[in-house]
Amino acid sequence: MSRSFKIAREVMASLRANWTRTALMALGVAVGVAVLSTVIILGQGTRRRVMELVNKHGLDMLMIRAGGEVQVFAPRADRGLEVLFEADARAIARELPNIEMVSPVQNQRGVTVSHEARSVVTRAFGVAAPWMEIRHWGIADGRFITDADMQSMARVAILGARVARQLFPEGAAIGRTIRVGRDPYTVEGVFIEMGTNAGGDDWDDRIVVPFTTSSRRLLGRPHLEQIVVRVDKVPRLSETAEQIRALLRVRHQIGPGEPDDFFVREPEDVQDAALETSSTLSWLLWVVSLVAMLAGGLVITNLMLVSVSQRGREIGLRRAVGARASDITRQFLLESTLIALAGGLAGTAVGLAAATGLSLAGVADSHVTWLPFVVAFAGCALIGLAFGIHPARKAAGLDPGRVLREPRS
Repeated sequence: MSRSFKIAREVMASLRANWTRTALMALGVAVGVAVLSTVIILGQGTRRRVMELVNKHGLDMLMIRAGGEVQVFAPRADRGLEVLFEADARAIARELPNIEMVSPVQNQRGVTVSHEARSVVTRAFGVAAPWMEIRHWGIADGRFITDADMQSMARVAILGARVARQLFPEGAAIGRTIRVGRDPYTVEGVFIEMGTNAGGDDWDDRIVVPFTTSSRRLLGRPHLEQIVVRVDKVPRLSETAEQIRALLRVRHQIGPGEPDDFFVREPEDVQDAALETSSTLSWLLWVVSLVAMLAGGLVITNLMLVSVSQRGREIGLRRAVGARASDITRQFLLESTLIALAGGLAGTAVGLAAATGLSLAGVADSHVTWLPFVVAFAGCALIGLAFGIHPARKAAGLDPGRVLREPRS
């Protein structure tokens, strides 16, 4: 029988004989790993969700917003800034390379839309025909705005999925007449379910009408809230954004050193802002989990030191029958590592269950990969080795003659 096998057998026998102490040592590590696993699983879920939302925004889309401060997500209230106009959108399409499509965008909150006895207060958008392709939206029923609608300033509307359900719970919205304010509009389409954006805005709570209709009839004003642009070559997106900034600064007569009166949003802005929302909490939980794991390691050290003093005669007998000091060191290091790994296994299971529960409850998004298991295994092995070294060395340094001469307690 090999020496390593004998050591492993002694370790397993010791852990089974002192299972209460083993469980207490593993518990501290398990708590830390549970928190750490939960953080990793939820963090991966959050990142995946953010990337899905970024893809919804469009990786080939630039958005120009009125107002110079950074506005990654939609403002919570209408701002009424008169700095962007349809002529700016036409200039971008006409003068810059790498531009595939452009649409001016007007919007206003608090618009009342009704059908018979039902009414909703929603957000109205005025857009051009290319808008849906630029935004990568889709139609569930009917059609989108056409160039003919734009030319005739048609009173037609496309409903968000939520608005359609509220006004037409029985379905069959296409061709029906609704009132936007006091004016009649014909429903020509219903959007697919879009959910919320990375800023928490409900994309299904809206109606969309032709831009010419909104600017000359519904809203009766020329200025825009947004211009959306689809680029031809995505690798040149940042370069195109700089060209748009330069063009609009000239058009708006903004001098050197003066701040922009607009903001050009790129896909990376959406991703960074969405991830920033959860990064502070994630870092805090990482710190808590690491502190808990270190505390678990200290518990392992303290209880193993107690174990060394209680098992002095066992160690002395093993040394007397031929065990080396290195064998004793290996035995105690293996014990501490196995205890830490057992705690890690239990903690990972608890973390997986907690993350899954939070995801099912709709509190957070979870995404399970091998990462939490790898991190838990590596971290626990390191904790077991690092915090088992001192007890192992103390056990190996015991004088077998002295401990065997000591009277039994």
